[in-house]
Amino acid sequence: MRTTLLSILCLLVGTKYPSAQLTGRVLDGNGLPIPYANATVHNASDNTLHSGTLTDESGSFLLELSEEGAYILQISLLSFQSWNSEVFIVSSKPFEKDFPSIVLKEEITQLEGVAVTGQRKLIQRTQEGSVINVQESILTQGSSALQVLERAPGVILDRRNNSFSLNGRSGTLVMINGKAQRIPIADLMALLNGMSADNIQKIELLTNPSSKYDADGNAGIINIVLNKNEALGLRGSIGLSGGYGEGPKQTSNFSLNYGGNHSSLFGTYTFSYDDSSSGWRGVGVTDLPVLGGNTNIVFTSNSQQINRNHNVNFGYEHRFSEQLLLGANILYNHSRPLVFTRNRGLYDFVIDPFLDARIHLNGDGNRKNGTASMYFEKNGKNTENESTFSITMDYVNYNNKAPNFVNSTYFDQNGNPFQPDSEIYNQGNRGFNETDIKLGVLKIDYSEKLNETFSMEAGIKGSYSQTDNDARIEIQQGDDFVSDERFISRIGTTEKIAAVYSLADYQWSKNLKIQLGLRYENWTQDFSDATLNRNFGKLFPSFFLNHSLSDTTALRFAYTKRITRPNYSDLASFLSYNGPTSVFSGNPQLLPAITDNLTLTYSNKSLSVTLAAANEDNPFARFQITKNPQSTVAVIAPVNLEYQRSLEIQTNIPVRISHWWNMNLNATAGIREFKLLHTAEKVTHNYPHFNVNGSQTWLLPKDFSFELSGWYTSRHFNGSARVDGFGILNFGLKKSFGNNANLQLSITDIFESFDIRSQVGTLTREAFGDEFEVNYSSESGRSRIYNVSFTYSFGNRKVRETQARTGAASEKSRL
Repeated sequence: MRTTLLSILCLLVGTKYPSAQLTGRVLDGNGLPIPYANATVHNASDNTLHSGTLTDESGSFLLELSEEGAYILQISLLSFQSWNSEVFIVSSKPFEKDFPSIVLKEEITQLEGVAVTGQRKLIQRTQEGSVINVQESILTQGSSALQVLERAPGVILDRRNNSFSLNGRSGTLVMINGKAQRIPIADLMALLNGMSADNIQKIELLTNPSSKYDADGNAGIINIVLNKNEALGLRGSIGLSGGYGEGPKQTSNFSLNYGGNHSSLFGTYTFSYDDSSSGWRGVGVTDLPVLGGNTNIVFTSNSQQINRNHNVNFGYEHRFSEQLLLGANILYNHSRPLVFTRNRGLYDFVIDPFLDARIHLNGDGNRKNGTASMYFEKNGKNTENESTFSITMDYVNYNNKAPNFVNSTYFDQNGNPFQPDSEIYNQGNRGFNETDIKLGVLKIDYSEKLNETFSMEAGIKGSYSQTDNDARIEIQQGDDFVSDERFISRIGTTEKIAAVYSLADYQWSKNLKIQLGLRYENWTQDFSDATLNRNFGKLFPSFFLNHSLSDTTALRFAYTKRITRPNYSDLASFLSYNGPTSVFSGNPQLLPAITDNLTLTYSNKSLSVTLAAANEDNPFARFQITKNPQSTVAVIAPVNLEYQRSLEIQTNIPVRISHWWNMNLNATAGIREFKLLHTAEKVTHNYPHFNVNGSQTWLLPKDFSFELSGWYTSRHFNGSARVDGFGILNFGLKKSFGNNANLQLSITDIFESFDIRSQVGTLTREAFGDEFEVNYSSESGRSRIYNVSFTYSFGNRKVRETQARTGAASEKSRL
């Protein structure tokens, strides 16, 4: 009705011959066109309507004016905040004015108790990557943040090796609300596994971050943005979920938001309990001297893990004026993982005929991770330019205590217990490990829009951290435990990272936009062992070129340089017990990895096709078999490859079959080449690969909806280990009620297909001639995971969205 009346009104005004033209394009916050928005011109003196029209499918508009005078252009649409231009003068004929892209901010409006909102697409493309609006997926409700991340396009989560990769490349920086998570990767996965996805607004997959972002992460940045709303009044939500896979699971979360005209307060609390299990089986042969030569081994491992997680997110923001605001927020996680692992190794020796080793490992962890942030922002605006000045400060405190106890028993071929003579067969051991990290970050940014075609941004950032790690393993001898110098690691680290960046955007013409950025980072690490000290400084440029071919199509070129720094645990020269024939260790000689990325993207509305090329120098490969002078057994450690190169085609294809059936398909296919350095033969190898991620959503009668989603990655390599293809398919069914309540059933891994098969020794001879086939099964690969969840929202639905601010953009991900 509103648009009809407006169209009639537009026909009744402006009856003279046109003498001036106004053009422009209206976009949403993600750069997508907004069709059917109202574009109206008003007299500047009394705000009377002079002319008007609607934007077309591409978000473009054309307005004609017949009189000279002073005017204001207004863009409006229900569920968006209105936009008003500065006053402009029509003083001569003919007159033409083309407005730069106009971005409308989303707004939820109260209409007699009915909240009308604009629905976002599940996946939206941006200049620097893509945005996953996770709340648009039925499977989000009742899931953990880790499960949602695992379903994101291009993200491969290797639960066996505790690692992330993005579009097939490792070295991924994981952030929460812009704060990089500089904690051990296993602890990060535990944190995300205990975080409810109901509290996540979106996930940003930044495969081409500009220079304003930290340079860490060769494959890019994964930023998890939590829900934080500035409510007019009181608003909250309650969520409960329960499920079962190999063990029971439950999640409870509560959020509350309160705000007035100047202040807002928000908070969320989540408790989760997850009883899960996983395991692996390895079969092969090794030539360890300590075992007397070639030995056939069958090794099985089964782990049960009970995770109890508490997550708290709290924030406050005060707006002194339209230009000035001050805020603070706290994110805290406390988890208590209990781990029970049962290993069994069957050894068929050359000199000794047979050994059955049974090893029980019990661990009781205690992890605490807290981040406190404060931010200040001042906005300036006049008739010529706009500017923003911001300061953010962060303090991070992380502590992890992980004691464990290992009991070992040995049996001969007849099943009789006995104690082998070699020192590698101890009766048991106990481990103590405590890591403590304190980190401070200061970040200052300034941006200014100088005119309609040129804007710039610059900033500085500094971080300072202290890390203390105390780890040791004591060997059981009779009733006593004795320290072994081979298994003691006490290391302290001081790290300083200083960065400065500048960024410039220039609208070269109506269809061509250029962005040029330059970032310099200096990284210094001082260890208690001075031989490990390092200092590294480097420039990281970024370049983006966006050419609009039409109102709906564009061509984008991007170049970025990135770095992946070794984790602290990667560098530490510790030895950790794995079994009689192998230990885990770090690698003090590990070098940082540098990557150059080139992409060329063609987009037509929501469809996009990207040609991507990357060259990685010194990329990491973790869990490789190496030799260590400190040990007579195999040492499993991270190593550098000489290089890895890739050429890929990436696609995002949304398909709207009807108003009730939507599909989305993401795929990557290409070829990779790498060169090994840690094996005797420095092998170069190339191979084709692909991965796909897709979802289908059906809107059914009576407010039911149904979703199928899944992903698959083809055969690939982790260093010298070949990994076969694997993937899963998920199911979700949701019922929405009129009182802001939702009930959902989800099934994870319908076909129990999450099994990872890998082979060692297929490319070249390993350190000890190892040839093994390993089969890892996650929990869903053993048993489907069923989950039922219920959410209820209450309070005022008139909400303005706000985000927590932070400057710790890369400081919590490398441990």
